[in-house]
This record gives sequence, C-alpha cells and structure tokens, in this order.
Amino acid sequence: MFYFRITRARSFSLLVLIFLFIAYIYFNSRPNYAFYHSLHDQELVDSLQLIANAPNNKYVMFKQLQGAGFNNQFQEIILFHLLALVTSRTYIYQPFVWRPRGEKSYVPLSAFLSGVTTESLSSAVFDDACPANKTRHVRLRVTHQVQWDYAKEALSGDEPCIVVDDWIFNWGFLASPSLQHVWPEFQKYLSMNFGWTQSIIDIVERTQKKLNLRSKTYNPTGDSYMALHVRRGDFENHCKILSRSHVGFTTWATLPLLQSSVLAPPLDTTNETSILEHCYPSLRRILDAVSYQAKRHPNLRTLHVLHDGAWDHPLVYLDYYKLVEALTNARWAARQGWTGGPMRRVTHSAMVPIHRGEGDWRVAVDVELAKRAEAFVGIGYSSLSSQVMALRLGAGQGDAGDITLL
Repeated sequence: MFYFRITRARSFSLLVLIFLFIAYIYFNSRPNYAFYHSLHDQELVDSLQLIANAPNNKYVMFKQLQGAGFNNQFQEIILFHLLALVTSRTYIYQPFVWRPRGEKSYVPLSAFLSGVTTESLSSAVFDDACPANKTRHVRLRVTHQVQWDYAKEALSGDEPCIVVDDWIFNWGFLASPSLQHVWPEFQKYLSMNFGWTQSIIDIVERTQKKLNLRSKTYNPTGDSYMALHVRRGDFENHCKILSRSHVGFTTWATLPLLQSSVLAPPLDTTNETSILEHCYPSLRRILDAVSYQAKRHPNLRTLHVLHDGAWDHPLVYLDYYKLVEALTNARWAARQGWTGGPMRRVTHSAMVPIHRGEGDWRVAVDVELAKRAEAFVGIGYSSLSSQVMALRLGAGQGDAGDITLL
C-alpha cells in the first residue's frame, strides 16, 4: 500500500510537471496582442490618409493564399506587390493568416513587411477606396507561360479598382520555368522596395551580437559564417509526394544562374530517387555540400544552422548533432581536404535570442540571418531556401558561387 501511494504521488507530480511545461510553451509563444492591435489601428490611419491624399489612385486586390506556412505566404505577397507596382496600381494588402499557435490568427502584415505596407492600402478600408460601382472583378489565370505578362496587361487599364478573383500564382506557376521571366523585375524590386520591419531587424542584430556572427554588409565585428538550411520535420512525406509527381525545384531555385550551384549529381525530375535525394538529402549529402563551401572559403569556420526542430519534431536535433560531430572533427575535416581546419563554432535556430511575444518573427529572422551569411547551403524544394537565395542575389549580398543547392 505504501509503495502504491508513492507511485501515485510520483505520477501526479509528473502530470503536474508536464502540464506546467505545456502551459509555459503555450503562454511563452503567445504574441504581444496589444502591439498587434496598435499596428492594426495604425494601418487603418495610414490607409485612410492615403485615400485622402491620393484620390486618383488605382487599386488592385488579389486572391491570396491563407493559412499556409510563412514563406509560402511571403513569396506570394511580394510578387503581388511587385505586380501592383509595375502596373501603376496601389497594392491592397491583407493580413497574414497565421497558424503556429494551432489557431486561425490574423496578424497585421505591417508586423513583418514594411516595404510592402508602405504606400499600400489595408484591405480593412477597401470599401472606402473602392465602392462597388468603381470595382471590377476579373479572373486572370491562364497558362503558366504567359501568366505574368497577361496579368500585367490586364491590370494596366484605367479601371479605378480591380479585384482578382482567381489564384494566379499557384504552385504550378511557382515551380515552372515561366517564373524565370519575372526575375529581372523581381531582382530590381528586392533591391529597391523590399524591407523587413524594424522588429525583425532588431532581433537579427541582437542575434548576431549574441552569437558573434558577422556579415560584410551589416556589422563589422564577429565571425563570418556560413548558413545551412536543414528542412526535416514533416518534410519527408512532402518530398515523397513531390517525387511521385515528378516536380522540380520551386520558385527562384529554378533560375538558370543557380543551376551550376546544384550539388552533383544534378536533379533528374524523371527519376523519383533523384527528386528524393535533392528534396530530403541524406546527412552525407549535406556534409558534402557544406564541405564544398568550406573548401571554397578556407577562412570560413563558423556555421549557423537553420532548422525546424521543435518539441513535436525532436529527431531534427538528432540529425543536427550528427552533423556537428562530423563538421567539428579535425580528422574528418582533413580527410575532406579542408585546409583551414574543421568548423570551430556551430550555432543554430534554437539559440536565437527570441524574447517573450516574438515567436511569430522566428522564421523571418532565420531568412535574414541566412541572407547575411558569407555562404549559404539550401534546399531547392524549400520556399525558405528559395527566398534566401533570391534575397541574397537581389540585394547583392552574395553571388551564385556562394550558394550550394542540395
């Protein structure tokens, strides 16, 4: 009986600890809703002021992907913004539909993208700018080969307000060679119009200071570093689906100027094994990619790993520690021909100093840290890796030789 009481007491204590841990994770991941409310109110003020100051503006609002991952929404939004700019229309932006907390949340876009929301209009005041008698609803989806030019022509008319009712930048378009046609305009857009909010930049700079990471363009102190994106978690099943569908790289990873950056053997979309090899690379392949850049940059001996490890994806950390064990091993580095020795330091996403209420910015911080790195190793099937590559090339932070695609 005594043993039973002790066991029951221990079980109760364990349940309490589990509850407290879950409660801590839940409440610590909650954003600063008061800040979000203030951003929403400011969006309304700025948008109404824009309407008053520019009564002759032409507007466009698109059917937008909602509830997907951060980079899936991000890549679409900035393409929409570019399309609005090149057709002399004011972009009507919508909030992020956010799901990291297991709930449907509408987060003000101005919490993330200052470049998109400046001189643009919040959808919350759409009716103030675009009454029904001035609004034309259109459907613009056509074949991938002519989608961009067709949309540009359709939006270049004199209609005061246009609402696009169909999803024009679907997955097929984003993975097609047709997107390459957009790159010259998009590259210019990234250098002139793109910008994170100050909240994201503050976390990035805090991280570089704490982790002693240096980038040539932004901060002169610390260690130059290589960034590696390891996409694991639930990505394996996604890659299997892509392999059966014989799908190639996504978005900007399809650019011809990056094809020489693909680690051999090259991608063969007719071969399911080849697709899996590039989409969900083995640890050996990841090591080979890091090794290539390490030999190209013999003085680059700090690595920052972007990963999706979490309490529900614990095996990601196992892969991470296996990589670290090899990359910091002097004998292994010598066998690979590293003249500068092994990696001296390896940092990773979980070490980013995210304060309470800042969790929603974690992915954007990862993207910016990878953009600022001296070299980058990423995955051609990942929207995050693709956006990093575009930002690096668009802002002149690195060239194709400093990028390796797994």
